[in-house]
Amino acid sequence: LYGHLIIEYKAPGKLLRGSDIARAKEQLIDYIVKEAGGVEERFRSFLGVILCDKIAFVRYNWRDRVWTLRGPYDLNRESVLRLIEAIRGLRRKKLAVDELLRDFGPRSELTRSAVKAFYRKVVDSRSAKVKALFNDWKRLFSQVCAYSPEKLKGLEKDYEIDEPVDYNALLFSIHTYYALIMKLLGAEIAYLYGAGKWLKSYVAELEDAHMRGIDALRSALEELESGGVFRRLLNITNFIEGDYFSWYLEEIDEELAEVIAEIAKRLSDYEPATPVLEPELTRDLLKKLYQNLVPKKIRHDLGEYYTPDWLADLVLNEVGLTLDQFEKLAKKQDDILAPLNLRVLDPACGSGTFLILLIKRLREYAELHHLQDVLVSHLLRNVVGFDLNPLAVLA
Repeated sequence: LYGHLIIEYKAPGKLLRGSDIARAKEQLIDYIVKEAGGVEERFRSFLGVILCDKIAFVRYNWRDRVWTLRGPYDLNRESVLRLIEAIRGLRRKKLAVDELLRDFGPRSELTRSAVKAFYRKVVDSRSAKVKALFNDWKRLFSQVCAYSPEKLKGLEKDYEIDEPVDYNALLFSIHTYYALIMKLLGAEIAYLYGAGKWLKSYVAELEDAHMRGIDALRSALEELESGGVFRRLLNITNFIEGDYFSWYLEEIDEELAEVIAEIAKRLSDYEPATPVLEPELTRDLLKKLYQNLVPKKIRHDLGEYYTPDWLADLVLNEVGLTLDQFEKLAKKQDDILAPLNLRVLDPACGSGTFLILLIKRLREYAELHHLQDVLVSHLLRNVVGFDLNPLAVLA
């Protein structure tokens, strides 16, 4: 037992048969239940590892109330890194909606302080660039939804904004705050998977930059907002480059620096590997966070509705974008790549519910036919989404 990590050692070759794996899993679950005192709420705090010439992970899925087994995997660099990530993750919070809402939801003191700070900077700004970005955001957002400042009345109470209220500036500040959190989470994940960065943390480096002064912090944030972090580590271009919500770089002072450093510090409590270690916890993570930052009534008054996954799945089934239809298409055209060559457009994709579920189906098809090596290039060329709302696209 290492903290809340329990390792079950087995002799080489003992994870080759399904019955051996099931027996080892059962033993590990018994150990965890005993260590947790039989208290179900504590099960989720433990990680079980089965280790021999292969490695497997056992965790409790508290949402479905079942024990899940991942693996067994060959012992190699990637599986050892997964083990290190898991051990590190036991000391950090899971990247889950409930946890994020406690720290970054509208009831959080940090959220109120941050939104108020952004709001004051927007309202008082004399920067021509800030005003240009703000005005263009207003123009664009009015096209996205049935938007008018009157529909936002009451929002100031959630964020303790004093009268008179500039509702345009308030919503712009909320969007800026939410966008910054998404970018910081994205950078943290980029550091996790970027070459040579797997034990480092972007938000920790941001905290270090803050300690060196405002200029160092601004420089670090400029690289983030220009997409440099993602180009440098993941070779991803045209991601968050020069969006509306980078305006705050023109207004950074001690107050904003303190707020941003506190956001980074709070995010450093979270484990960025959660999407890999426990993918069931991170489904629709950012969408649900945003839905709680703006009250439901106001979102609906603005015309913001979200398509549930079950409805998106139904639509995809109705139009024939299913595994069965992919197989029939490949057979009909005598071309195993035919399903990957289907061109699909969602002209108002929002945060991409339809597209993400379609990509999941295409990935399953590719895995069945060992086409993973060509999947990404086909997806980039053939699966397309448009949306006017920059925040939805970022999510």
